[in-house]
Amino acid sequence: MTIALATETTVTIDQLVEEFIAAKAAENLANKRRIKIEEQMIALLGKREEGSQTHELASGMKVTITGKLSYKADMEKLAEICQVLPKEFRPIKIETKLDETGVKFLRANEPAIYKIISEAITVKEAKASVEVKA
Repeated sequence: MTIALATETTVTIDQLVEEFIAAKAAENLANKRRIKIEEQMIALLGKREEGSQTHELASGMKVTITGKLSYKADMEKLAEICQVLPKEFRPIKIETKLDETGVKFLRANEPAIYKIISEAITVKEAKASVEVKA
């Protein structure tokens, strides 16, 4: 399979795959380099456990380093413990969100039901992904 580009040169799918592999390798290398540089900057400037701190350099550039903590919980255990706490001190959220798997099922298998709910749902095309394996 070949594609004619605006410059009238043709490119084969094999050439595109080779370029894709080279671009992904360069991207991975650049990402590793960026992470190493970030780690060195943090080592020099320090970071807060949580929150941002901005450092103004002599060059006028500003570097902001944001420290983050991630929290996970055994939700069953936490919900049980929270029963003895006043409601305003319970660190639990109940979140209602769209069940995409359910919507996809209805769209594919139950068009009459999907038609009823479709006025409340927006569907738009997402970025396609490409994977190349040897």
